[in-house]
Amino acid sequence: MTLENCGNCGKVFDSDKGEKLCADCIINEKKELLKVTNYLKKNPLAGIMDVTRDTGVSRNLVFRMINSGSLQIRKTPDLHKCRFCGKGIKYGSVCASCREKIEGMGKK
Repeated sequence: MTLENCGNCGKVFDSDKGEKLCADCIINEKKELLKVTNYLKKNPLAGIMDVTRDTGVSRNLVFRMINSGSLQIRKTPDLHKCRFCGKGIKYGSVCASCREKIEGMGKK
């Protein structure tokens, strides 16, 4: 049993699987993701600022959704780039070529 503080609300929870959020915050984030995806289905050309304004979901949470891969964007904004080479990416925090290089280094 490993006790952790939730990265969102600060509540102490049992984190056996290495989670960073408590169960309540995970459920809330899934509801927020559903809200964003439903909005984007109706407004496919909306930008991040439109999404945050019209859904009430914070910009930080939208970026977390993109970084985790739960949400993908069509056009790569200047703000979302690979953290190693700076190449524009649609999801995650590392582009495919840098990910391959990193995984290759681990095999050596």
